[in-house]
Amino acid sequence: MAGTIKRDNTYWLGRLEKDGHRDLLARIDDGEMTVYQATQEAGYRKRGPTSPAAKLSYHWQRATHAERKAFIAAHAKEVNRVLREWGEDRKTLKAQKPSE
Repeated sequence: MAGTIKRDNTYWLGRLEKDGHRDLLARIDDGEMTVYQATQEAGYRKRGPTSPAAKLSYHWQRATHAERKAFIAAHAKEVNRVLREWGEDRKTLKAQKPSE
């Protein structure tokens, strides 16, 4: 069984140095960015979702069934309002399509 590599800040700083990202290392030393941010900028880590809708979708996909039920229960009024608006929008779009 192969051992796992410890990917702590020491590892990432070494990797940035090895790959020639001296500009990022200088920004880390100056306190402009964290090691995590530098690894994102270097392309070693993916950036997370940025828009509120993307964040909600990201976390919804990872939520358990119980967490989803709790969310819906806590936000039922807003969820119902959005579903009603969505249904009305669908009806409007259907009515606009020419019948075949």
